[in-house]
Amino acid sequence: MKKYIILCLLILLVQSISAQRIVEGVVTDVGGHPVSAAIIKTVDATTKKTLHFCQTDTKGKFTITVQEGNILSISAISYKKQELKVTMDMPAQHITLEEDTKTLSEITVKAKPIKIKGDTIQYLLTTYKKEGDRTLADVLARVPGFEVNKENGEIQYEGKSISNFYIEGMNLMGGKYGLATKSLPHEDVATVEVMKHHQPIRVLDDFTYSDDNAINIKMKQGAKARWMTTYSGGIGLKSHGGLWNYETFAMRLKPSFQTILTYKTNNIGKNIRRETDKLLSFDELQSPLSAMLTLPSPSPLLLKGRSLFNRSHAVSLNALQRIDENSQVSVQVTFANDRNEATSLRHSDFYTNSGIKTIENRKQYLEKSNDLFAKIKYENNAKNHYLKNELSGDFSWNKQWLNEQGTHPHMMMGNLPIYTLKDNFSIMKKYGKRLVTLQSKNIMDIRPQQLYVDSLVQSINQHYYETNTDVRGSFRIGRFILSGQIGVNAGEHRFTSDLVGVPDSVGLLMGKSSFTFASFYANPSIEYMVKDFDFTLSGDMSYNHYKYSLDNGQSKVLFSPNLHIRWKATASWTFSADASINTMQINAAQFYPTLVLQDYQYMNKGLAGYNLNKEKSVGIGVVYSDALKGTSIRLRITRSFGTSPYTSTQDFVGNYIVESLMSGDTKYNSWNMFLMGSQGIGFLKGKLNVKALYNAMNSYLVQNNQRMPYDTKNLNITSNLDIGLIKGVDLAYKLTYGFHQMKMPAFGKTSNLNSWKHEGSLRIPLCKVLSLETLTEYYHNEVAKKMFKDMFFQDFTLIFKAKHFDLSLAWNNVFNNKSYSYGLNNTLSSSFSNQDIRGRELMLSFYYKP
Repeated sequence: MKKYIILCLLILLVQSISAQRIVEGVVTDVGGHPVSAAIIKTVDATTKKTLHFCQTDTKGKFTITVQEGNILSISAISYKKQELKVTMDMPAQHITLEEDTKTLSEITVKAKPIKIKGDTIQYLLTTYKKEGDRTLADVLARVPGFEVNKENGEIQYEGKSISNFYIEGMNLMGGKYGLATKSLPHEDVATVEVMKHHQPIRVLDDFTYSDDNAINIKMKQGAKARWMTTYSGGIGLKSHGGLWNYETFAMRLKPSFQTILTYKTNNIGKNIRRETDKLLSFDELQSPLSAMLTLPSPSPLLLKGRSLFNRSHAVSLNALQRIDENSQVSVQVTFANDRNEATSLRHSDFYTNSGIKTIENRKQYLEKSNDLFAKIKYENNAKNHYLKNELSGDFSWNKQWLNEQGTHPHMMMGNLPIYTLKDNFSIMKKYGKRLVTLQSKNIMDIRPQQLYVDSLVQSINQHYYETNTDVRGSFRIGRFILSGQIGVNAGEHRFTSDLVGVPDSVGLLMGKSSFTFASFYANPSIEYMVKDFDFTLSGDMSYNHYKYSLDNGQSKVLFSPNLHIRWKATASWTFSADASINTMQINAAQFYPTLVLQDYQYMNKGLAGYNLNKEKSVGIGVVYSDALKGTSIRLRITRSFGTSPYTSTQDFVGNYIVESLMSGDTKYNSWNMFLMGSQGIGFLKGKLNVKALYNAMNSYLVQNNQRMPYDTKNLNITSNLDIGLIKGVDLAYKLTYGFHQMKMPAFGKTSNLNSWKHEGSLRIPLCKVLSLETLTEYYHNEVAKKMFKDMFFQDFTLIFKAKHFDLSLAWNNVFNNKSYSYGLNNTLSSSFSNQDIRGRELMLSFYYKP
């Protein structure tokens, strides 16, 4: 009987196998261009269950297992879905997908086409554009839920910075995507896709929950496979000299190749250097070295372009070549040359146990810098494995000059180069329900720097090396995901310092040292997912050995548990809570034996201490998101309690302020709150954004051997409203409020500083091709106790718009204001600055897009 049963099963198996076959094909759009990454599925016609699936490669080709009677489903983002019935003699298929351009009425808000497909939200960009917009950043800033930093192009969605920036599904820009957001012509962009819960590494989809948001830019069909270029520039006049501005942008997108070239130069106060900022730096080692030598310069960024006296040049190259369906190689090179000047009058009060020490100096600051960044990256991102190797170099040659006249006149010059090399390697492999990962991250940071203060010379040479290699494993058991990580982390900090011209009685002025560390660590975690709840419990355990060249070193065992809970209550509401007990790692950069002259006034002293900072924190978060209504809210509140084994010290020695640490517990506690809200307002054809940051902390330091408690509170609120109710007329208003309080019970003093900024812009059409744009700024800054300084700025721009080019005539700072005043609170000190700004300027500009 058993033989007959086995025979029947074999017959059924052979019949099943014989009914299956392989179907090949190619997927293109109506223009004949291949559609990559299209999803091909075979679906059971009765149960609707997916049996097999695959993706098309860069040439639109696919191969899939089918069975007669199944349904072959073909789908791709922005295209209409197609379904075919599988027949016995099904030949090779050539499938043409049509673009899905219709707007679904049931998911349209006030004629604003927004589509939701699972975790992907598509925004039709042309709906939000207005006259005068040129780049992606200009338009995206008006879309509900988005916030774009005008300086560096950073994008936040629903109050959180995006984790990845893609163009046509490819990560061309890496972490420096600001160049694209501030240069990419919005006219060539079809849709902007927000991919919520985005996991860029495909093999991690089944093992790791992601709360990150990524953006994918979908270009219009006519913008593909050809060079897109834009040119803009201008010349003008200022009170002393001329003005210039020139920018060119070139981009080409092909199914397997992308490239962007830019060149920018100006002296109009536009900080193009910020556009090359690294906005994404996840999963990289960061150097602990800080700027030990810094000139107390006026801030050149307080009023953005109004306060920046610059001569800037920047060139960039970004290129990406897709090798096959899963792998690609990319190259990035950016170079910036900058010359900035700033002049200000600063009055500073230092609160001491012997009275108030006042310094008032006139500052003249000059900075010349050259920054070179280069990166080459190979990535293979498949469904069952992942491989990445990224090599990058970041080199900065920075020189600064500062001339101070007043209470303490000084001439200073700093030569402050920084050379950083990084290599990041990662390989992941999936074995059924198990995942194994090997990662190796490495960094080398070299800083040979010099500071000259009058007849004093401070030289520092720092070398920092670190490597971190680990192996991780994960496997799923029902609703549980068990993960573990073991690894070794090692590094060395070498330090040499020589200070000439300061009396030996102040402290040790010359010396060298080294600090090495090695850590063997394990990070187990368990995650449980049930319905809409996600619980994660993890713990960081490590054995650490530290060795300072001037003592015998120490070893320590550390443990830091963490709990995170997430509840997706509805499609719109998500709640989270977390708690942690963290033991902070030792900072290798704090170990050095000498005094270091930071500037003409401050000195820093290292500390050879092995005690560790411990902190307990609890936090809750709430997120509400409804893209169809244009509503998003994010609230995060954190309460922290910490104990530092050291106390900050501040000693006044002659004309110097020596800052250091001393043994002795310092307890502190703090509140942190972040609130972001965005709401599209249909009847006004605009949106309202509100952002609030609050921080309160209690702490103290020791000043000249006396304990000095101080409490600080910070509140920053920003709200902006955009209105486009009347066709062709655009109105925007932005309010920024800042409050900083420092209480000093030992002196019976409290320093409160309030600042208000009102900013309004209006664009009105004068005729079909001519429009007028105005910008008004009003500042109300508290510069001393109950003393306020009011400042008012007005700009006018006349714009002539043709089919392929714009001409504009700008008259900036009409009332020719020459200074900006503000107040600052620092630790047991407060200051008032009056900074020189750009006066009245006249600029004739053009913008041309072929």
